[in-house]
Amino acid sequence: SNHNSWMDIPFIGYAMGWINYKFVAKKELEKVPILGFSLSVAKHMMIDRADRKSQLLTLRQGMKYMDDGVNLVTFPEGTRSRSGRVMPFKNGAFKMAHKAGKPVVPVSICNAAKVMPSHWMMPFRPGRNICKVLVHEPIESSDKTEEELGNSVRQSIISGLPEEQRPLFHNEIKWPSDESA
Repeated sequence: SNHNSWMDIPFIGYAMGWINYKFVAKKELEKVPILGFSLSVAKHMMIDRADRKSQLLTLRQGMKYMDDGVNLVTFPEGTRSRSGRVMPFKNGAFKMAHKAGKPVVPVSICNAAKVMPSHWMMPFRPGRNICKVLVHEPIESSDKTEEELGNSVRQSIISGLPEEQRPLFHNEIKWPSDESA
């Protein structure tokens, strides 16, 4: 899913319902009151992005979770977008899905920053009739390279976003129309 507000987390939780899932979150979030404790108690995956060993352990743990039927939720941008526009994706989530041979379900979260901008501590208005979570069709990983998988997921997520959340520059993603040029 794209990520530009703290509200993305409860919106994903609401959309997922009671499906068995775990977030893959950066280790720094352990320091956030309430959220850090909740992530730890629920045994969500915490990754230290500066530590290669932590990255490898997260990769292995994520693949095991997926083999056990647990869905993983990631924000492949790696952090919240301050501008509200989709940023470049990191490849960790796609590497994990590709190695495990599991599909990726792209999710577009629309207008979450209109409810709680990145610089606000609390939501300042209800999300009803403003925000939308769009769950796209799964994208198989077994017939693609990691890069192709990442590009397909990115294109799918962007296709569900309003114009003001899409990347500014056309060349930030590989568009299907670019392939013919």
